[in-house]
Amino acid sequence: MATSSTSAPSLASLLAPPTFTGVSNFAASLQQVLTRAVGIASLPLDSDLAALNNLNTTRSDLQGLDSAFTALQQSVSSLQTTLSSNLLSSSVSDSNVSATAGSAATTGTYTISVGGLGAYSTALSIAGSTPVTDPSTQGISSSKAFTLTVGSSPITIKPASSNLQDLANAVNAQSNGEVQATLVNVGSTSSPDYRLSLQAASLGPGAIDLKDSTGNDLISTSTPGKLATYQVDGSATVISSDSRAITLSPGLTVNLLAQSAAGASTTITVADNPAGLASAFSAFAGSYNAAVDSLAQYHGQGGGALEGDSIVQTLTNALNQLGNYNNGSPAAALANFGITLDEVGQLSVDTTAFITAANGNFPTLLSTLGSTTGGGFLGTAANLLTGIEDPTAGTLKTEETSVASQVTAAQATIANEQATVNLLQTNLTQQISSADTAIAEIESQVSYVTGLFAQYTGLINTQTNGLKTL
Repeated sequence: MATSSTSAPSLASLLAPPTFTGVSNFAASLQQVLTRAVGIASLPLDSDLAALNNLNTTRSDLQGLDSAFTALQQSVSSLQTTLSSNLLSSSVSDSNVSATAGSAATTGTYTISVGGLGAYSTALSIAGSTPVTDPSTQGISSSKAFTLTVGSSPITIKPASSNLQDLANAVNAQSNGEVQATLVNVGSTSSPDYRLSLQAASLGPGAIDLKDSTGNDLISTSTPGKLATYQVDGSATVISSDSRAITLSPGLTVNLLAQSAAGASTTITVADNPAGLASAFSAFAGSYNAAVDSLAQYHGQGGGALEGDSIVQTLTNALNQLGNYNNGSPAAALANFGITLDEVGQLSVDTTAFITAANGNFPTLLSTLGSTTGGGFLGTAANLLTGIEDPTAGTLKTEETSVASQVTAAQATIANEQATVNLLQTNLTQQISSADTAIAEIESQVSYVTGLFAQYTGLINTQTNGLKTL
């Protein structure tokens, strides 16, 4: 059972021991009077401290349940994400391409023949007036502005300085993503000669050129690229692309990796993928079982601070609805897909049974699951858990807020009672101390008078005895 990490203080820690330093023979009796009076006055405070301890324990237990049901709510969201983005899988018959099926893809078989991967246009800058051995201090032009051309599109480049490193940085930052610039050493390690190497971001024949502000050409070698080409489903039409990542069908992205052999093609298969859902359901089952375990400790005798609290039954009912979901139809029961409850209420997922059942009737599975914004299992789960976890109206959140308010009120009451008892103790201690002082003075006077009387009585006796002697 959960316990509070911020338990209420004890009575002993709130109140100083009711003591005073007495000097009379009645000091011990006066101490007893003080202790008894403070003890009686502290009875309500002691009771309220016990109540605060119980409230703190209740709040801690509710927070533990809140964590468990928040995790369960997040697992439902993960199920919805998987349902929206990972329902299909793709496979290819060879390594000439790779394929990714998105949420908009549909099941089917496609063929593609890669005619050519294409090439990126490249260029290499001229040498400097002297070899550039340190690109952070040397450059190939003192110009403050350059014109970069990709095909027929001119772009103005303004580096921070005339050194070669800043020119490369400016190309990368100011070329609108059309060109990637790097520095290459065409000399030796001992005698470096750094040049600016440029590569187009897209496939195609557009040549790359670079001129300074006076029109001087700064490119020594320029190699134009070419477009990638491919054919789909045996069509005679050759398709060109400036990227090796192509959209073969809505939601189906294919990456061209190698040229196909003459007359050969790659088969791409897009199929339903229940394995991802099975994994997401297994994660949901783990969160579900953790919530069941969190609740189990509050059932029956020894249920601690939440024993008999209606929130326990409310949460238990919500879990029962999720674990036994069937949407009113036996065919739509989760058990048909290998998701079952055991005799102690633990949820389990038979992955093999789930995948087999899903492959046999995927539309029924999708109908059973529904969505968090619609009906089906996910809609039911979302509504139940929102009713529990909603920040303002959720049953669990509302009870947490209520208990937190009670804790605050109890702390304020205890503070007031503590101040009252402290004031009583202070005033009573002063009064008893004054009484003790007065008693001590009387005792002193009695002692003095008794001494005088004894002395006087002794003297008279001596005189009388003396007369008798005479």
